[in-house]
Order: sequence, then C-alpha cells, then structure tokens
Amino acid sequence: MTALRALSRALILAAPAFLPSAGRADTGASDAQRRLERSADRAVAEGQLAKARDIWLQIWQLEPSEKAACNVGQLAFRVADMPRAAEFLALCLEKTPAPAGDEARERYASRALDLARAKQEVGALTFAVPQGAQLSIDDRPVGRAPLGREVFVAPGSHRVRAALDMAAKEAAVEVRAGETRLVVIDLAAPAPVADWRRQATPRAPAPPRLMAPAGQAAPADEGPAAGLILLGGVATAGCITLGAIFLTESRGHERTFDDVIARNHGGYRIAGAELQRAQSAYRAMEQAEERAAVALVAGAILGAGTLVYALFPRSRGPRLTAAGPGLGLELTW
Repeated sequence: MTALRALSRALILAAPAFLPSAGRADTGASDAQRRLERSADRAVAEGQLAKARDIWLQIWQLEPSEKAACNVGQLAFRVADMPRAAEFLALCLEKTPAPAGDEARERYASRALDLARAKQEVGALTFAVPQGAQLSIDDRPVGRAPLGREVFVAPGSHRVRAALDMAAKEAAVEVRAGETRLVVIDLAAPAPVADWRRQATPRAPAPPRLMAPAGQAAPADEGPAAGLILLGGVATAGCITLGAIFLTESRGHERTFDDVIARNHGGYRIAGAELQRAQSAYRAMEQAEERAAVALVAGAILGAGTLVYALFPRSRGPRLTAAGPGLGLELTW
C-alpha cells in the first residue's frame, strides 16, 4: 500500500506536464504584460519617462489596447516626442468608448487637448497611391495603402517611398508644423508620348565660293532676306501660341485634379476610381507643362535668332583670291 500511494502521488505531480499548454501560454503572456506594466510604473516613479514610453510600446505590440495607446501617447507628449504623441493619442481617442461619467469626460477632454497641441508641433501626410502599395517614410515602414489615417512626422524634409510588385518610386516632401500635405505617387508606367517636336534636319553643305580673279572685287553680299525674317517671325509666334495652348490645357487638368481631391476631403481615404482620376489628371497636367516649356523655349530661341539675323551684320564667309602664282584667303565681317 505504501508503494501504491507513492506511485499515485508521483502521477499526480507529473500530470500538469502532460496537460495542453494553451492555458499556460496565455498565462505566460499575461504575466509578461503585467511585469512590463510594473516596470513602466517603476520607470515613471523614477522620472524615466522615455524609458516608460518604450516599455508601453512593447506592451502595445503584445496587445494594442486603449490603455497602451493612451499611455504611449501621454508619455511621448511629456518627453516632447510629438510625432509619436500625435499618432498614439489619435489611436487612444479612437479606441476610447464614449465617456459616460464626469471623470471619464474630463479624462477624454484632457487627451483631446494633448492631441490638438501635439498636432500643432508636427506635420501630417496623407497619400494618393495605388491600393496595396507598401509605404515608408525615411526608410520607416508605415503600412499599406489605403492607410485610412494621417501619418505624423517632424517638420522638415522627408523621403516617401511607395512600392507595389516590381514598381517603386520615391518622392521628396517638405512639410511645416501644423500643415497637412497630400503625397501623390503614380506607380504606373508612363505612357509613350509621341515626339511631336520636329527633328532638326542636317543642313546641306554650302557650295564652295568661286575664286575671284586678281584685282576684281567680289560681288557684294545681299542684305537680310525678308522671306527668312518673315518665316522666323511666324515660327516664333507659332511656338509661343502653342506654349500658351499647352499652359491652358495644364491649368484645366490641374483644376480637375483639385476638384477630385476636394471631393475626397483633401485626399483622405482616396481610393478606387477617384484615385485613378486624380492620378490621370496629375499625369496629364505634368505632360502639358513639359510641352508648354518646350514650345516656349523654342519660340524664344527662334525669336532671338531672327533678331540677330535681321539686325546684325553678316559675314560673307571666307573667300579665296588668286594673285599671280599664289593664293590669298580673305575673311570679312
């Protein structure tokens, strides 16, 4: 009997080792979270607020709860980490249920006030990119489009990257404190644009000038050809007119783009057909501006060349003359 009781006791003690481990895993996770919360409370008591913020960030990764979001946001606000304060205070208010009592309403109002103050110190970015594109800011991943939220950044210059499948593009953006900027990145391959600019045709070599006999004056050069001056003037006016047409077309596409963005609350949550309309208008606006620039530059060059031809004396070019047994080279301007 003594041996039997000893065997029974051993089996009872060993039984927990053979039970399913799910409950123990949950208990371990809760224990780890409670240990982190105690460490965060100790860090706050010691005045190490940045350390406490980092510990609550670990708790947020374990369980993205209202308590974790609010603590990260408020601690980040107290250590002047304004981009993270704005991000987590917004999450805190989003996860907080409607306040019922006076104490809850006061706490909610305090958090909302902290969020408003943090937003005044940071810039906010929204995005118009293809759905599913992976977004990153300064090499820090922020999620896949559409995000459905603003991304808060420190004021200044930032590099935004969007990647989808094998396509990826970057854009530089400058944002000021309290400002919200829409970042538009088109990952579609640019459509081929027909080369409407005429290629310059090679000029035929000028025929050699005849040698004048010694002592005989070469025929005087004629003045500027009126036909060439008229042609230059017409070509200049045509290029300038074409540039004005392209500029008008660009302004039309810009108005279309602005209308689409305005219909979608400044680009917030823009997606689907509206995103395609915005990207198409933006791409057409850029192409029209490029064509306008080319036409206006061409008109300026043609106009300057026509004026030089009409107003300044022209060289007759080199002329060979024969003088007895030798040859002479004469250059005139």
